[in-house]
Amino acid sequence: MSGTEGGDTFIDRLTATLALTISGETFPVGAGNLKRFTLDIEPWGFEGSASFSFVASAAQSEDTLFAKYMDESLVEVSLTLARAFGDAEEEATGMTVKGIVTDRRVTERAFPDVAGQPVLHRQYAIRFEDRGNALFRHHHPTALYVDKSLKELIEANKPDGVTIAHQWSAGETKHPVLSLGLGVDGSEASFRDYLFWVLDKENAGLFYDTAEDCYQILSAKPGDGEAKDLRLSTVASIEAHLPSLRRDAVSVLNASTEAAIKKKDIANDRAVQGLRTDHLIRSPIASHLDDRVTLETARAQPHEPEAVVRFRMFPPTPLLPSMKVTLEETFGQSVYQYGKTYRVASTHLRAEAERSGATEDHGEESNTYRIAHELRLELASDAAFRHPGFQQPIWPFHVEGKILSETGEENQGTYQTYEEEGTSLDVYRVKVPLWGDVTVIVSFEPNLQIGHFYFPAYRDARVLLALSYDRARICAFLDWRPGARLPADTQGNQILVGKAAEDQTAIRHVYTDGKPELTITRSKDNDLQVITVSEGTIRFETRET
Repeated sequence: MSGTEGGDTFIDRLTATLALTISGETFPVGAGNLKRFTLDIEPWGFEGSASFSFVASAAQSEDTLFAKYMDESLVEVSLTLARAFGDAEEEATGMTVKGIVTDRRVTERAFPDVAGQPVLHRQYAIRFEDRGNALFRHHHPTALYVDKSLKELIEANKPDGVTIAHQWSAGETKHPVLSLGLGVDGSEASFRDYLFWVLDKENAGLFYDTAEDCYQILSAKPGDGEAKDLRLSTVASIEAHLPSLRRDAVSVLNASTEAAIKKKDIANDRAVQGLRTDHLIRSPIASHLDDRVTLETARAQPHEPEAVVRFRMFPPTPLLPSMKVTLEETFGQSVYQYGKTYRVASTHLRAEAERSGATEDHGEESNTYRIAHELRLELASDAAFRHPGFQQPIWPFHVEGKILSETGEENQGTYQTYEEEGTSLDVYRVKVPLWGDVTVIVSFEPNLQIGHFYFPAYRDARVLLALSYDRARICAFLDWRPGARLPADTQGNQILVGKAAEDQTAIRHVYTDGKPELTITRSKDNDLQVITVSEGTIRFETRET
């Protein structure tokens, strides 16, 4: 929906109040000075714009808004609209949206013929958005959460003044690891992008309540409330819109060699032979495949046929997202949409004052506008969620950690395996100093070592962790064990096994006088055994130190 010129536009009179609040002070603007505005209200929030004029009768100091408008304070905005007159069938009721100004401009008009050449006219223009979406765009945290749910993560990242109710099953599940890398180099995604990526991934929806200025995250679309009749007298046209359907066969593949079942298909009767989407997991846990199939089955639901309604007059009761509507009987049964219950998916409004001069209708509480008003309706049975476009966050990102072990003494290089709750898989525990020594679990596996070698990571080994959306893995070891390094002039190599310098076995190969020498040393407190192999000599030694 582009503008008010041409197309399905109409002229109607509206009462309107735009209010800007800056540093606790509110500046109201009446409809007479509000020359144009737009609103695009989606299930998850809204965006809007407004242009309004200021007229001073004598001195530019009468404009008390200007100084506050030009500073760097956060500007809150509310816009209240209603049809100026009801009719015999229905009283006019209003609607209000509240948000944050995201862009502001001002054009000044000076009067050189007036003493002092004062600025007596100003034309202000703003763009605004609901608080949550506007502020989340500026949020780029890098953080690690352990044994937290998505609900807890989202609540921890809410800006002031944003209220979110949670009724989604995926949001309650505790995760051993959740990470945010929105501030790392190369990432352009904001927390808003992350939020909608997660909701798309987990098949949930964000819903904004304009009346209460609050949000809900839900596992199913809102379904409460009675359907309101859409009146024939208010409608200019109704267009049937048939969304595109998925034509691919869908499967979930499990790449784990330990998995008994490697593939499960998801039925799609509309699939075209040869087209497919394969979702890939890698897990030895059988239930993980079943869970992913359940999720992808829900995500694969298509949108049902929609309706686009264009109005011939501003409806006495504004129709907003999630409200239910039906066509009143006067439409007749021949209309395709008749007899169906719809849900408002989005509301779009463009209005421009018929008289746009700064002094025209100045100070009036209502104004006559040329309006383009459109609704997009979805069937009440349509369960597929709608999300805005988003940029997918980037993973993994890397931080350092230290291996934990509770085996042995504090100064011993012991290793320990832990059992992951719920899966019984063996894991390491790794301390991450960046976030106050929070401890994450990491798979206990050989990583880049071949399976012939069993060298678990030892206590306090410094490791590089790759943090992904919901897991961590060791991707590198960053230091040498104490006593492992050898002088460079020996060109030596060494393997240390055991707990500490006084309780270990060392296999060392060095060059002495340019000739190779192999030494195997076993020590336990003051008990020492040494085998030395050098040119022409094999030496065995055992003694107490």
